[in-house]
Amino acid sequence: MGAPHVTIKDAAGRIIEMQASPDFQYDTAFDSFLILKNNGCDNHTLTLVLKLHLEQVVPMTWNLPFLGPVPLPYPDADKTLFVIKPWSAADFASFHKLFLRQCTLWNDKFWLTPPAGFTGLDYKLGGRTVHPNIYCHLFVTVTGTPAGAHRTIQVVNLDKAAAARQLGKRVAALDSADFRSDAGQYDSLDVKNNQLTYADDKGKTHKVTHSTIAHEVGHAIGLPHIGETYKTPKCEVAMLADSLLPSWVTSADSFPGLYKGGSNSHVCYGHSGPAHLGKNIMGYGAQFDATNAQPWLDRIALHTGTNAGDWKVSVKKRIVPKVL
Repeated sequence: MGAPHVTIKDAAGRIIEMQASPDFQYDTAFDSFLILKNNGCDNHTLTLVLKLHLEQVVPMTWNLPFLGPVPLPYPDADKTLFVIKPWSAADFASFHKLFLRQCTLWNDKFWLTPPAGFTGLDYKLGGRTVHPNIYCHLFVTVTGTPAGAHRTIQVVNLDKAAAARQLGKRVAALDSADFRSDAGQYDSLDVKNNQLTYADDKGKTHKVTHSTIAHEVGHAIGLPHIGETYKTPKCEVAMLADSLLPSWVTSADSFPGLYKGGSNSHVCYGHSGPAHLGKNIMGYGAQFDATNAQPWLDRIALHTGTNAGDWKVSVKKRIVPKVL
């Protein structure tokens, strides 16, 4: 993980800004800003800043006699081949706008309460002491070049008409589930949410809305799949099998499908586990719980010289500063 370093301190010696650069491709790295609000009404804000470069993939062509240049198919993360096309300025501008909108799903979800006895962020107002909390904010920005970006992601523009013919679907029915994206590769349909179905540990079936972009951004700020976070037994088995067994075994038709892929397996997404796991943003769904606030917990600990485990997380419930 790209280790953050202090770049700005205020007059009181508090760390206001930290920056990090990736040590390798797809390393977890982001900057952070601690915004102090001393008005007695608002909490302080910890903003994580993730800089992404979206690199437009240009289709490769093969010149054939009598036919001229023919576009070569492009593989998704599952090695399924699709026809892609060049990005137009209008198409990419639309994708960019919708991409950033999906990223905002991470906001207005978490507030952090400081550890007992911690007063490093307190301030005086009218003779009284204000003990603020921390609002967790994520700001994703798209850079024009790879220089300075925390991560570069290849983005392909699917030929929707060709994809619809290939999959036997209507163009309007295509969504982000059709081309399998991953941490380093997105496609033009990823800004369109899809519906996923999973079964919980009681055998009940759930249908949830999945945002590929929000899910992958969660990975970019350091979150694993929800089964890994909760160390569910079935996810542990899937990862153990992936690490110990040869690929010809784990990829065979006879190998249980729910366990294929190790940490990317269905059981690590929450399948066959407690219902709330599959509904989580780092599972199949779009719900959030306190574990999803871990990137903010880890970073506020660095900003304040405290232990991340001593902070408490409030989810979806704004908590106001305490006036003493």
